[in-house]
Amino acid sequence: MSDFKLGTFESDDLDQIVAIEKASFPDPYPRIVFAWFKSRVGEGFIVARKDGRVVGYLISEVRRGRGHIVSMAVAADCRRMGIGEAMARKSIDRLAGRVKQVYLEVHPSNKAGILLYHKLSFEETGRVRKRYYPDGEDAIEMARTV
Repeated sequence: MSDFKLGTFESDDLDQIVAIEKASFPDPYPRIVFAWFKSRVGEGFIVARKDGRVVGYLISEVRRGRGHIVSMAVAADCRRMGIGEAMARKSIDRLAGRVKQVYLEVHPSNKAGILLYHKLSFEETGRVRKRYYPDGEDAIEMARTV
């Protein structure tokens, strides 16, 4: 595991988070969405930093009585270092006192993400959200109890 620290979103992080988002997803969230989530979820907006730069983020919230991991991304040069796993574990721990289940949606083509979520005890719920993503791809819902 590399040397990184987890914290919460700071205003100065926005440009770096947007850059990671654009590099990670074909249909990235616009800049304003991150500011909106910051005002809405507070500590649910986790940021990973390494050597003074933002290298990852995770947004989670409570939605309809369940924990929801809304989005997570890690900078390409910092993947496979345990950063995504650490952010997810921190988020799950934070949500555990407030909900009994945490869920997320994932692209079926995101094999690395699916493997990580299985490692974190998420299971496919059997629910497929048709044409969930802007590119028309379906989403697989995965969930775990906490």
